[in-house]
Amino acid sequence: MKGIGILLVVALSCGFLVVSAVNLPGVPIDFDVDDKILSAIADDISERLAKEYITFLKTGVETPEFLKLTNQLAKSHSPRDIFTKNMPDLEPRDSFFVCVACRSVIRVFIRTIREEEGELHGDDSSVLMKDFAMDVCRRLNLQTEEVCEGLIDSNLPTVEYIMRNSESDSQSFCSLFMEFSFCNTGSNADYNWTLPVDNTGESLTGPKSDTPRFSDDDIRICQFTDIHHDPLYVPGSLASCAEPMCCQRNKDTVEGTSEAAGYWGDYRDCDLPWHAFESALDNAVANSKCDYVYQTGDIVDHMVWATSVEKNTGVLTKVSQRLNEAFGDVPVYPCIGNHEPHPLNLFSPEGVPDEISTKWLYEHLYNDWSKWLPEETKETILKGGYYTVVPKKGFRIIALNSNDCYTDNFWLYHSGTDKIPQLQWFHDTLLEAEKAGEYVHVLTHIPSGDGTCWSVWAREFNRCITRFSKTISGIFTGHSHKDELFVYYSEDEGHATAVAWNGGAVTTYSNKNPNYREYAVNSETYTVSNHWTWIYNLTAANLKPDEQPEWFLEYEFIKEFTEDTSPAGIDKLLDEFAENPALLRKYWRFRVTSADPQVNEGCDRTCLAGSLCRAAVTINSQRGRCEELREKLFASLDNEENTTPSNTTPGGSDPSSTTPSDDDDNGGGGASTLGLLSISSLLAIVLSIRLSF
Repeated sequence: MKGIGILLVVALSCGFLVVSAVNLPGVPIDFDVDDKILSAIADDISERLAKEYITFLKTGVETPEFLKLTNQLAKSHSPRDIFTKNMPDLEPRDSFFVCVACRSVIRVFIRTIREEEGELHGDDSSVLMKDFAMDVCRRLNLQTEEVCEGLIDSNLPTVEYIMRNSESDSQSFCSLFMEFSFCNTGSNADYNWTLPVDNTGESLTGPKSDTPRFSDDDIRICQFTDIHHDPLYVPGSLASCAEPMCCQRNKDTVEGTSEAAGYWGDYRDCDLPWHAFESALDNAVANSKCDYVYQTGDIVDHMVWATSVEKNTGVLTKVSQRLNEAFGDVPVYPCIGNHEPHPLNLFSPEGVPDEISTKWLYEHLYNDWSKWLPEETKETILKGGYYTVVPKKGFRIIALNSNDCYTDNFWLYHSGTDKIPQLQWFHDTLLEAEKAGEYVHVLTHIPSGDGTCWSVWAREFNRCITRFSKTISGIFTGHSHKDELFVYYSEDEGHATAVAWNGGAVTTYSNKNPNYREYAVNSETYTVSNHWTWIYNLTAANLKPDEQPEWFLEYEFIKEFTEDTSPAGIDKLLDEFAENPALLRKYWRFRVTSADPQVNEGCDRTCLAGSLCRAAVTINSQRGRCEELREKLFASLDNEENTTPSNTTPGGSDPSSTTPSDDDDNGGGGASTLGLLSISSLLAIVLSIRLSF
């Protein structure tokens, strides 16, 4: 207590700390604290909790200090938010809780697993680890017993292996897991490498601006992303439950009430029923032209505590077969999402024991995908879930497994250098494409600027994008469940080099209308010249469960925003967003697929800044363009004339609505990215680790 007291005195005397409420002794819920001081406070509490927990494991005695710490921690966080928000989007008190929990649990694991006299060092360690993890879950009020046990059982073998076979310490682990927060204080040379990048290309002298305008003769590409089919979805079941995903149970008690799940999906924390997915495919076949189809990951649902090899592979194959039936001879090019494996998010490197290896998933996916892909893709798919293919002369597709950057992939903590080989292959493949005069589309599930994408990986990925900006014609992503775009910039000059187009999500999880995208792509340069987003309104569809939803064209990009879809043109559009808040509000409305709960709540200045900044950040540690746009936007908002009643009244489809909220102003993936701070994860790295989109 003395150490914390000294730190608090220093903080208060320096004017850093604003205390409005306290849940831990001396630790505020609402605070504005210098990062180093806040980290030191968290570290002091973490160390005390770790020591108390080790004493409890050794003796079974619950000391008064142990009970005080765990009781206070259990009351200090929002259980719902840590399971449904992206890590960087957590409120300060939740971030503080996660940092303390992460450091404490990792310290307990390290001291009890790696040391020969440790309580978890012996042959029966798995049983003891589960008992410990379940105890943490109950004491800290993380989730229901069912969710905790499911996550622990599936994640524990991998976590135990990583703890025994890596040198990661609590500071390094939690710094990477919570990279964009005060908790990031660790340093490890293996996690700050530089990729060798060919330097023979022409130097950039300005932003990329040579994209041809839209033509009716352009190639059409349809994108389906984040399908998240729930095979257990039951219309009329409970849509608001204690678990991270609902719409599966208690139909007999809630059917006919406002708590009941809709037939065509539900805005609440529920995934997609099969008939809704089939409706999306039927509409695309009837109303869109699809010369190619891109499926950019996350087919499996958010019931992350109850995944299995059998369940996951069943859903993967079912969706793959249905895509093939719908589009026939049209080639489909898929990539891997973080929800595909069992356990969730875990993508192992080569050379680990079969029982914790991801080989089974790669083998299964190759079998599913081989109907569309040539045999020469097999080697890299089986190696790491990535591939390249040439659909026609002069045009190449590269599909990446972006989970190498995902900080919820625990294998990242096994070794930072394990993640170099795929990026090196990416670089080398682009170099060969450049020499062959090919244009390239890059498919990747997780956008590199996502709040859970490791900044070092993102930085080196961005270097490849800059070096081969003339070769790369388009980047297509998913994961965020938002219909949005991202601009890539060269690190030194800040030139706009590429645009990533995010396809939103077919699922309704959470607070969104189902959607898919159709792109127009120039037939010579393969650059995106236009796109259309198709949706149906979930409220209206559920009023007529016996009829097909009314799919409609929500918007056409060049008619609403700009005809210049080059990186330079989209970068200019970001300035227009900052200077014209009404235009930005329109972008935000389309970004959230005009979903009734979002439109009714609206988007305040923080939300608008978040939407704008997210479009300008592809490396979370480099935010200069974001800050420039944010400053310009706030000046525009301050100078904005008095709003009309239609601008201030929530509801309807008015894009000028200014009431709150969007929760990803720090560059994270947003509310619909299920940041699933999940105990097993942290648990499995026990405590509270978020298993996000």
